[in-house]
Formats: sequence, structure tokens, C-alpha cells
Amino acid sequence: MLGACTVLHAQGTPQRSIWDGIYTLAQADRGKAVYANHCAKCHGDDLEGHDEVPELGGAHFMADWEDQSVADLVQRIRSTMPLDNPGTLSGASTTDVLTYLMQQNGAPAGSAELPNDSSLQSIIRINQQPPKKSAPAARVPSSTPVPVDSGARIGSASSKTASASRGT
Repeated sequence: MLGACTVLHAQGTPQRSIWDGIYTLAQADRGKAVYANHCAKCHGDDLEGHDEVPELGGAHFMADWEDQSVADLVQRIRSTMPLDNPGTLSGASTTDVLTYLMQQNGAPAGSAELPNDSSLQSIIRINQQPPKKSAPAARVPSSTPVPVDSGARIGSASSKTASASRGT
């Protein structure tokens, strides 16, 4: 029964994207400091990686994490990094590093920090590109007057406009 409730809860939870402004600039700045102290020695100052060490910036990195959740990446970082001492970064520090990585990969900052809560992080997807937003439908205000031509012939465009305005 618990499994069914979890599935129903997950289905009712709206998905978000890294392109929704999921972190603050201050959080990314903290992440940059953690990155400099714990990650740059292997991944490079500019996230470029080298030899067997993967890059953390750019299209290849983003493609590797495409459609996975922020929680997945935070867990991967926390459990496997730094390579010489895995699991030593706190959850908050790991979340901050992730926000720095997202910033460096072009995701915009927002007004609220990314929480250090895997259940909230799990609804945020990593995507290479911002989701395409559909254009809003054109809306005509209901108070717009419709011109009526009293001399219009039946079947003409202006008589149809007048009929439409009267609801006939």
C-alpha cells in the first residue's frame, strides 16, 4: 500500500527544471569555494577535467545527466567525491557545489536556495536546454465592442460579425 501512495504522490508532484532558477547567487558562490577547495585539483579550475577525470561543464556533462534529477547528481557527488576521500562533504556543501555546477553550465539563479532535501531535489530535472515554452494563446478581452454595420447585407462579413456579437 505504501508503494502505491508513493507512486501517486510522485505523479501529482510537478516536475521542475534547472532552468527554473533553483538556486541563489550566494549559494553558487559558496559552491564555488567548496569546488575550489575539494574539486578543482582533479576537475580543473574551469571544470574542464583532463585525462580520465570527466569535465563538469559543457554539453558532454549536461548530456550525461540529461533527464536525471538534481538529487541523483547530489547523491553521486556526495558518495563518490572527492575521489581521495569520498563521502566527506556535508549535504549542504554538496548541494552548494551542485548549484555552482549548474551556474557554470548556464542555468539561471533564482530567488530561493536549492534546499538540501533529496525529496525536493528529486523533482528537479537536469536538461541541456531550457524547456520550450509554448506561446500563450491570443486572448480577446470580453469587453471589446464588436462593430455593427446596420446596412450590412445578410451573409456578408459585417453581418456575421454583428451576429457573432449578439450570440446568434
